[in-house]
Amino acid sequence: MKRRTLLQWAAAVAAVLPLERIRLLAQPRELTPQSIDLLREIAPTVLPSALGEARTRGIVDRFASWTRGYREGVPLAHGYGHPRLVRSGATPVPAYLAQLAALDAAARAAGGRWASLDAERRGSILDAAFTKAGIRALPPRPTGQHVVADLMAFYFRSSEANDDCYDAIINREVCRPIQITTRRPERKG
Repeated sequence: MKRRTLLQWAAAVAAVLPLERIRLLAQPRELTPQSIDLLREIAPTVLPSALGEARTRGIVDRFASWTRGYREGVPLAHGYGHPRLVRSGATPVPAYLAQLAALDAAARAAGGRWASLDAERRGSILDAAFTKAGIRALPPRPTGQHVVADLMAFYFRSSEANDDCYDAIINREVCRPIQITTRRPERKG
């Protein structure tokens, strides 16, 4: 085989392969089933009990789906007066997995699985985790700083939480005709 033929063949193969998806020592891109189960155990501690088990589970599942659909480098926002375009950072999943493992280890050190601990112990474990992560307030959206704070932001900053708070169908984050905005929202239920 001639050197030129070999180089042409190598260039053709390289052009066909999706090289941006091949990553050596790749980090996880989505939450594991075990980590989602643990997040389902933790969620009732930080989300309103009025949601019930089924809705809380649904919120965790939508959050896990959001992590699967997370894309790096996507333009987030640059509004009026902000000349710099901000893009999404690296996927928070590897940090989430480590944080969930740390919460599980802390729960086991305190005497068992997360769900078996009393509310005071769960609160102190979360306080310590939030302090370690540098969380002082609920972020405006999931930022990757801590998985539990991001789960809380995912729900509490949502249109669904707004509707739950006012017990009305407001659909704050949903596009709707201007005529609807002049009427009183319908009651939920």
